[in-house]
Amino acid sequence: TADDVVFSFQRAADAGSAPAQYRLGAMYREGRGVERNALMAMKHFQAAAEAGNARAMHNAAVLLAEGVNGSPDYAGAGEWFKKASEFGIRDSQYNLAILYARGLGVGQDLMASYAWFAAAAASGDEDAAKKRDEVGARLSADKLQQAKAAAQAWKPKTPDPAANEVA
Repeated sequence: TADDVVFSFQRAADAGSAPAQYRLGAMYREGRGVERNALMAMKHFQAAAEAGNARAMHNAAVLLAEGVNGSPDYAGAGEWFKKASEFGIRDSQYNLAILYARGLGVGQDLMASYAWFAAAAASGDEDAAKKRDEVGARLSADKLQQAKAAAQAWKPKTPDPAANEVA
């Protein structure tokens, strides 16, 4: 039953399983098997993110940007989007690039915006490719070359399997 599934994930989460914490967060966010509760989702995503779960980093950032605590926390969202981006989470790369382009929660940095849009585009995000080119058009030739070089040199970190995969 749904209660058994929730109980099993809760036991595993209580024992420190980051994948279980992530799954519980998703259940609370979507209202699957439990009543929808953004604060409980954030609690579980935060725990999983702190343990190294890359998808939880992304989801915690989204909830912070949406204002889970009452108003948008773009600085907090930017921190988690950056961490998830470093592990190659495409949606986080795109969102982080938006924050850099607009200076929301992070200092405005068009070169960083370009580089993160480029990373998302390299993973197949067509909208990111368009945004990358729009940001690139706003950079001087020298800054554009630097941003392109940074984008080409970037490689994702490898996430800890114990924090990201169910054994």
